Amino acid sequence: MFSSTTQETLIDDDGPPLNTTLLRSISVLNPVDFHSFIEKQYGACWGTFKFEDSLSDYSNDTRPFLYVDDNIDLHVLRKFMINEWELQSANIVIPVLSGVTNNKQFKNPKMTETLRNGIKNAANASEVWFLTNGIDAGVPQLIGTAFREEIALRRADDAWAIQMGRAPKKRKTLVLIGIVCDDEIKDSIDLKPSNDKPRMEIKVPSRKRDQLSLNSDHTHFIIIREHPIGLSSNTNNGRKSIVAESGEKQLEKLTDSAESATNKFRDRFEDFLHQENLQQPNSDSQTIDFLSTTPLLTRKSNPWSEDGFPMVCTLVRGTPGTIELLYQKIQQEVPCVVLKGTGSAADIIAFAYEEISAKNDKEYEDSYLKVELSRRLLDEYPALKDNNVKRNEIRDHIISIVKKADQGKRKFLTFVDVNSTTASLNDFHKFILSALLQSQKTATGNKVNVQLKRNLLLTLDWNLPDLALSEIFQRDDDMKHSIQTDLFDKAVLGKKLEPFVDLFLDREFALHRYLKSDKLVSLFNQAKDREFLTTTSLEGILGLTGDEDEMPKDFVEQGLNHIVKRLTGISHFFSKHEMDCNAMGIYFGDKTDKGVQRQRIRAEKKALRHLIIYAVLMNRHQLAKILWKRSSEPIPLALICCMMFKKLAPYCHESYQRLLIEKQAKEFSDCAVGVLDKAFNEDNMRTFEMLDEKHPDWNHMATVELAYNAENKEFMAHAACQKWVTRQFYGEITPRELSWGLFKCPDYLKIIFSAFLIFPMWFWINFSPIGQAPPAPKKASDLQDTKGATTEPEQKLEEGKKLSEYVGEVNVREGNSIFRRIRNRFHNGLFKNKSKTSAANSNSDEEPMSHWEEIGVLWTAPITKFYTNFVAYIVFLAFFTLAVMWPSCGNLLLDCFVWFWTASIAFENTRVAYEKYCSQSSLPLQRAVLEVIVQTIFLALYLIVRIIGLWNFGTCQILTAKAILGIGLIYYYYRILFIFLPISPKLGPMMIRLRCMIMDDFFTFLQLFVIFMISSGVAITAVLYPHYPLGLELFTKAFVFRGLMALFSSEMSDLKNQHQSCSINATSSADTEYACLRLSHGLSFKYDNLYAYNRYGITSPKCNQTSWIAWFLLIQYFFLAKRFLTSLLTAMFGLTGARVQSQSEQIWMYNRYEIVMEYAKRPRLPPPFVVISYIGMLISNGSRQCVLKLKEYSDKKTNLLHQSQRRSTGTNALLSENDPNPTSFNLNIDASTSQLTDTNEDHSLLGRLLNCKPCRQVTETHKKKLEDAKRNWEDSEANLYWKYKAVEFYAKTQEADKVQEKLDNLSNSVTNVQKDMDVQRKSLRQINDRVVTLEKLMIDSHILLEKIRATIQQEDKSLPETQKFIHILSRESPYIYTNEARFPVTERYIPWKVPFDLYDPTIITLPKEHNCFRDDERPFVEPNLLKVNSTDDQFQSEVDTYVTPVTPICQPGTFGAIEPAMAHVNSDFTMPSSEYKWNQIIELQLLDGKKMIVDRTTWVTNPVDKSPVIYRLDTQLLIPLSPMGRTGVRGRGALIRWGPNKSIMAIITRWKKHRGQFAIVDGQRILEAMVFKDKFTNDWKLPGGKILGVESPYGAVCRSFNKLAFQDDDSEHSLSLQERDMIEHFESFARSSEGTDRPNSFESHMVYRGYIDDVRNTDNAWVEAEIWNFHYGQTMSFPSLRTDGMAFWKDVTYNSRGFLMQTSILREIARIHDAYFE
Repeated sequence: MFSSTTQETLIDDDGPPLNTTLLRSISVLNPVDFHSFIEKQYGACWGTFKFEDSLSDYSNDTRPFLYVDDNIDLHVLRKFMINEWELQSANIVIPVLSGVTNNKQFKNPKMTETLRNGIKNAANASEVWFLTNGIDAGVPQLIGTAFREEIALRRADDAWAIQMGRAPKKRKTLVLIGIVCDDEIKDSIDLKPSNDKPRMEIKVPSRKRDQLSLNSDHTHFIIIREHPIGLSSNTNNGRKSIVAESGEKQLEKLTDSAESATNKFRDRFEDFLHQENLQQPNSDSQTIDFLSTTPLLTRKSNPWSEDGFPMVCTLVRGTPGTIELLYQKIQQEVPCVVLKGTGSAADIIAFAYEEISAKNDKEYEDSYLKVELSRRLLDEYPALKDNNVKRNEIRDHIISIVKKADQGKRKFLTFVDVNSTTASLNDFHKFILSALLQSQKTATGNKVNVQLKRNLLLTLDWNLPDLALSEIFQRDDDMKHSIQTDLFDKAVLGKKLEPFVDLFLDREFALHRYLKSDKLVSLFNQAKDREFLTTTSLEGILGLTGDEDEMPKDFVEQGLNHIVKRLTGISHFFSKHEMDCNAMGIYFGDKTDKGVQRQRIRAEKKALRHLIIYAVLMNRHQLAKILWKRSSEPIPLALICCMMFKKLAPYCHESYQRLLIEKQAKEFSDCAVGVLDKAFNEDNMRTFEMLDEKHPDWNHMATVELAYNAENKEFMAHAACQKWVTRQFYGEITPRELSWGLFKCPDYLKIIFSAFLIFPMWFWINFSPIGQAPPAPKKASDLQDTKGATTEPEQKLEEGKKLSEYVGEVNVREGNSIFRRIRNRFHNGLFKNKSKTSAANSNSDEEPMSHWEEIGVLWTAPITKFYTNFVAYIVFLAFFTLAVMWPSCGNLLLDCFVWFWTASIAFENTRVAYEKYCSQSSLPLQRAVLEVIVQTIFLALYLIVRIIGLWNFGTCQILTAKAILGIGLIYYYYRILFIFLPISPKLGPMMIRLRCMIMDDFFTFLQLFVIFMISSGVAITAVLYPHYPLGLELFTKAFVFRGLMALFSSEMSDLKNQHQSCSINATSSADTEYACLRLSHGLSFKYDNLYAYNRYGITSPKCNQTSWIAWFLLIQYFFLAKRFLTSLLTAMFGLTGARVQSQSEQIWMYNRYEIVMEYAKRPRLPPPFVVISYIGMLISNGSRQCVLKLKEYSDKKTNLLHQSQRRSTGTNALLSENDPNPTSFNLNIDASTSQLTDTNEDHSLLGRLLNCKPCRQVTETHKKKLEDAKRNWEDSEANLYWKYKAVEFYAKTQEADKVQEKLDNLSNSVTNVQKDMDVQRKSLRQINDRVVTLEKLMIDSHILLEKIRATIQQEDKSLPETQKFIHILSRESPYIYTNEARFPVTERYIPWKVPFDLYDPTIITLPKEHNCFRDDERPFVEPNLLKVNSTDDQFQSEVDTYVTPVTPICQPGTFGAIEPAMAHVNSDFTMPSSEYKWNQIIELQLLDGKKMIVDRTTWVTNPVDKSPVIYRLDTQLLIPLSPMGRTGVRGRGALIRWGPNKSIMAIITRWKKHRGQFAIVDGQRILEAMVFKDKFTNDWKLPGGKILGVESPYGAVCRSFNKLAFQDDDSEHSLSLQERDMIEHFESFARSSEGTDRPNSFESHMVYRGYIDDVRNTDNAWVEAEIWNFHYGQTMSFPSLRTDGMAFWKDVTYNSRGFLMQTSILREIARIHDAYFE
């Protein structure tokens, strides 16, 4: 069969359909044949990869791989993945689209961290497959890192579980499949298959630089062979290559082409997973469904078998090839999540989407969008510059992608901005699922429920209820969704899936049809965490072992009811039969539609209660709250939940768990109080009715009783509850407040006097509930003004504390005085016309009460019972005190009376305790039982010892009898503290604080005191009485007298004085040696030998012996007991009082309910008159039973009569069927009805007896009681009010939680914004730096352009015309001899008159020690005038040290041509100090008697009138400012003087001759100038010098020329040499050359005098020069000219090099002599 199988043709999906026979044959192949088939057919080999770790070891976990031809049939691949890799079906597939060539590291580490967390959340949420290119770089590496972290965490958790002996948790399978072509990894992995066996183990070395390798964190790899080698390759020989030319291949390689082998296979494989429909033949039942989780599963078991796997792509960065792949995915309607901000393709697509969404216009698209997309593509992918066709194709793909992204309700592109503060990548799984749901088609027909279940399963797995609401339920509002029970099971049992329960219940999920008894048990069995249930309920309450795997079948009836009974006191809470019937839709009761609807609502309400109890027992606090808010009984349910949590807390062994449970109980208590407060503020009457309503399902307990049973003090202390308690305490009466002038009668006196004297109740008592009393009539004057009666509003009670501080505060205030009330009462008659007066005052339609009824109402009120019992108890204590004080045997009659009174009190207490027990009341029973036992014992002792023993048996135990009565008297007096005083608003809280002090602090004090007392008492007694006999007397003396009584008495006589000798006096050494043996009778240790004591001088063993040790022990005992412990007790009392101050008020309000309820159930009369009440109760109950029996007999008799009448009526109806006259029929009916009516009026003696008022009242009361017992607590419109209040309160609490969550998110957002601002600030700083750099570059360029323009404009122009362009070198930067840059100054801002606010020049003043100055110049260097403090010198020294001048002697510019020779200056020359007189010439006297002239005037002249210019001074520093303007440097710089630095220069010229003839160019002769070369620096020098004032400037020129030309250093210098002398000096050389005195065509010209553009110029020091030209017209030769080759004649032309001066000066000289220049 196998050979035939291999001949079948398997082709790609693009070809014809698959051969059905082949699929059948593959499906039935065994594993061995299948492996052989895939190996031969597709050249497959498989095995595992072992990756090298950081230690060059291959011990890491292996990763399975498959190496196969790229034309493998995908059904075969699917079968291989299922069988070999055992992959489970995926709930969603996430292909990751990213390039291989642009794997750059993410710049934001926070973004990568959140993205890894989001990937881990998605992997843990459901069965997810991630598909990548498997390369160890870029996004696949990042996803692999996330998987590695998750795997490491799982392994650590599993290792710990195994170590602790637990089974590891079951988790979702992690699947990360890498699909890569073998050509891409061939350089790093050897994939040569073995010829023998296809299964291999390949070692993968660590990735090297510039190599692609596999990421070791992927779970599976599919390696694609681009050139098939299997048998199937024969069918694909004609397949075209991906690329034809090497150039195109290179482009595709660079762009990760969509036509590459990897991307083509990925696209085919992903399309197969997403849309492949298996067409299996119906006749072959053995065919395997390749989309199932196992081969044997049918297609129906897998909901994805028809539509494939849901798929959502993720685009991160990307290449042009990735854009093409995304285009194909969008065409296939596969949604994609684009991570905007990651760069490359993702950002380009996001840009295009935003632009088209903002303006979808064809013209806009053509004119702007396409151009901008092309530009961005070229910027991102430079390889596309040479392929415009490819670029335009990719651009069109992008536009098509974004246009098809939104199609109505469907959306295929979801953008997530990774740099946004609102979109967190931790919710990556949320974006994935949102993209999937938004891209789905709206299902129709039978597929609606399938799609709904699939989508809800995904949202449940990923715990995204907001998506379920917005994208599933709210997407089609008109569609009714059906929630399946397995989905609700998952929501109830799942962790943190409570919002889904709320969501499903909002969709009208029928809870009572779901929650059968078996379902409830299965919920307990299937719970993931049963530890709390086992610890608290099963082990703690039921006493089970907790080892049971499943609950027993009768757990609902037996276990749950017992648990609820123990926790809440409610019996039979669960009914298995009722739950099952409700689940089947079987309801008992009224069968009408309305009745069935009420029963259905009741069943839903009960199911909700049952599920809440389940949530509480499982410690599912959030689930309980969500269910609670849907209840129409929110307050009782919240109280029950609070009670259950409180009583479950003690069963928790861990303290943190106990605290958590108590916190949850507090939350439900807050829920109850919150709803109560909200309802009380809106409708207090409804609230009071709710508090008093009896709940049949809660054992007929009222809401207040539930709160008391739950020990919810906060609820009981609420104003509503306290107002309710106050009303209960007052009953049906309200004390009035009447004016007594200056006095006010307390309410308790009003009650007591009204109860005992009767008549005061008519002016002190209103017979209506408190707060509902009828208004008092107005005065006559008031009635005339108002023209009508008005009612005074009810006094508003805001707080429970104010309500209960004084029970008489809530009264009806009247303006009448007591005397007027009495006069009016007697005027109208006390017992006459009372009904009329009452009716007039009350304005009520009800029948007024009689006097006896008013007395009954007064004595029935609990407040009346309380005060009458209190008064009776005070009288009882008076008689009891008299009986105790009666001398000797007492008064027998008085004792009998007191005993009877005491017995009545005990009997009443016994009756009350028994009634509590029978009624299962929540009031405390333990204290009542203990009190009954104590009183019974006292009564027995009183009777036996005092009455019978003394008077009948003559026992004469008078003292014993007195002691018994005394103890009893103390007990009954102390009883007032616990019975009557707690009702007081002042004494009640104080008693609670006192109890806390005693129970907490005083017992602690006693524990400490007992330790000190016993130890110190025994020690002191043993030292003080060393020989005292051992016995009870010694222990009494040690513990009682020396220990306890020492605190209250200061008796120290036995410490001060020794009454008898107590020291052993031995007369010999033998007596001393055997003293202990003689005193103790040998080894019997009986110290009773008085003779032995006397022998040693001890008169009595009871003697005392004084010593300092006893004093020391006593002092330390007194210090610890009296000082330390008492101070500690005082401090503890103070702390406890402050701590329980606020709690005592709540506790008192809570205990007040107990007192009120107890007296509400007591008889009207107090003991001992309670016997009368007992007799009345017996008579009343007996007569009531008789009346009810008679009524029952009468009803039976009446029913028999009714049945006979109905039979006769039926006969008449049959006869009337043939009667044509309908009127006769109606008459018959009326007759029969009248007969029935007559029968109801029984005129017999029994009927008349039952129709009397007392009997009728009894029967009506009984009937009402039966109706109330039958009435169920049903949901109605009234009860829905409480449901709405619960929803509002829950929404408010959730809003508070959301506010806190929003605050946390806002804090995180602020932090992120701050980080973004820091990044933006850094970017702005960089931009600012770039702008500053550009500005500097622009200014430098501007200055350079100015230089070029100046150079151009200087051509062919005379010197004066170019003066405006001479400020060029003065702005050169950096400043010479330093690295300090000049402040940039353009031509516009050179003049000082132009404002330049930003001008901040650099300060440079080089010291005279600097190398730029010659030694003979340093004495003339002027000091720094800008030096303000010592730091300036340090700064200048740092500048000088840092910079070394390049040419220490040579000067740049014009001055570079000057020989700086000057007069010889001695080493001890000192510059005379003088004031700086700017714009003046001053003469100084030197120390050697010579003069020095300092010229601070300027040679710069006004261009208009040629007058000298007076330079300006700095207004602040008073230093010169350059007349030419700003230079960018402030200070003296490298010049000698502040202000003008003057020099003089001479240029000696002649005509050039060639072969005896003048050299002529363009008709003009050429000038030659004499220059001199320095043999050390090779610089060219001209004669001249700096004008320093010690010699004449003209003499300096002559001396310099003599030195340079003739090497004459002996020339004399004088200040008197003038200009004419200099001219004559140079003219003399012309005469000497001719040998005559006639001048030889000699000319002298002052070429220029003024400002020189020099690199050393600053704002405060500048260079000026005077330039002379001496021209010799004939051939000139100096007779003594030096012959060492250092003197030269150079041509004066534009192209001449070596003249270090401005070209304009040379041009001017050529112009003067009309010589050639250029």
